[in-house]
Amino acid sequence: MSGKILSALLLMLIMSGCIMQTPLQTPQPVVEEEIEATPAVATEPNIEIATEPVAEPGGTEVPEGMVLIPATEYMMGCDPEHNNSYNCPSDELPQHKVNLSAYAIDVYEVTNAQYAACVAAGGCAAPIVSASKTRDDYYQNPDYANFPMINVKWEQAQAYCTWAGKRLPTEAEWELAARGTTPKAYPWGDEAPDCSKANIYHNATMSACVGDTVAVGSYPEGASEFGVMDMTGNVWEWVADSYIEDFYSVSPTENPLAEEANQLRTVRGGGWASNWLAARVSSRAYDLSFYSGSDLGFRCAMDGEQ
Repeated sequence: MSGKILSALLLMLIMSGCIMQTPLQTPQPVVEEEIEATPAVATEPNIEIATEPVAEPGGTEVPEGMVLIPATEYMMGCDPEHNNSYNCPSDELPQHKVNLSAYAIDVYEVTNAQYAACVAAGGCAAPIVSASKTRDDYYQNPDYANFPMINVKWEQAQAYCTWAGKRLPTEAEWELAARGTTPKAYPWGDEAPDCSKANIYHNATMSACVGDTVAVGSYPEGASEFGVMDMTGNVWEWVADSYIEDFYSVSPTENPLAEEANQLRTVRGGGWASNWLAARVSSRAYDLSFYSGSDLGFRCAMDGEQ
């Protein structure tokens, strides 16, 4: 009997050992679940991070050298109370309300070096005249690389802006960038110009401040409210509009642009030989689109955030 009992005990011990081994296997599925879950947790943030840079550049990025001017309503034209005691010329009247969408405009006039890059790339035609008023070697001389590009026709100015991914500013855009949001005769205010604020002809001394162009941005005291430089003096600037003398009497309120089948194109801002009357922010003048001269240049603009 003792042998049977011993055999029975041995059998029971063997069976109990098999039963005790079963719980040791139960954690295995848990370990497998944790291993499977770990890559999923690590992968999700990587996907989110990768998509963020793609989504961020949704708005308009202003290129270097330009300033963004927000959508604005302002009074365009001559304001007799802010006109340096001059009478308002008829083509600057009536003063009228204008609403402009946001846009960006070059802080400086387009330079010789910038235009030369367009010529080298085949996007622009080289100027026929390389000299300035007092310098025989101007356009290609590295000493004047940062001076305003001159001797360009309206079509050449337009071609450069297109090559640069921009456009010529409209008259209304140009005036807002020069005047700012408050009435004033000049970019800096109503105070009469002098040779510390702009490169012009100085009425009081009856002499030119320089008698030729100067490097762009040379007159920080003459900067506009938006920080745009040389809106008075240095060179006249082509704008997109045709010149229509009575345009202000029929101008649309929203983003006006004068377009007419003529060869007259508007120029703004006065140049190094311009007197105080021509240098006002509301001053309008014109040239034939195929004209080019030593006191005529341009700057570019582009559409901004809507």
